[in-house]
Amino acid sequence: MKTNDHMAGSKLPRRRFFTKLMQGVITLGLAGTAGYLLMKEKNGESCSLDFTCTLCDKTALCGLPAAESYRKYDRLRKQRERIQAQEQQMLKEKRESNKSN
Repeated sequence: MKTNDHMAGSKLPRRRFFTKLMQGVITLGLAGTAGYLLMKEKNGESCSLDFTCTLCDKTALCGLPAAESYRKYDRLRKQRERIQAQEQQMLKEKRESNKSN
C-alpha cells in the first residue's frame, strides 16, 4: 500500500479531519437550535390548529392576525351570501308576479 510522506507524521488524515469538523459544526448547530427553541420566551397566544381558523372554535376571541383576517373574510362572505339570497328572493317574487299577470 502506498503512503504519502507528508501524511506519515500526521495523526489525523485531512479527509477525516474535515469530516469530524463538519460533524462537530452540525452537532453544535442542532444543539444550539434545540436550546433556543426550548428556552425562548412564550409571548401571548399561539395557534393550536396550525392556523386553520375554519376548524377552530376560538376564532371569535382569538387575537392572532390570521384569525382577524379570517373574521373579516367570513363577515364579507356572509354579507355576500345574504345579498345573493335577497336577489334570488326578488327574482322569485318577480317570476311569480309575471305568472299571475
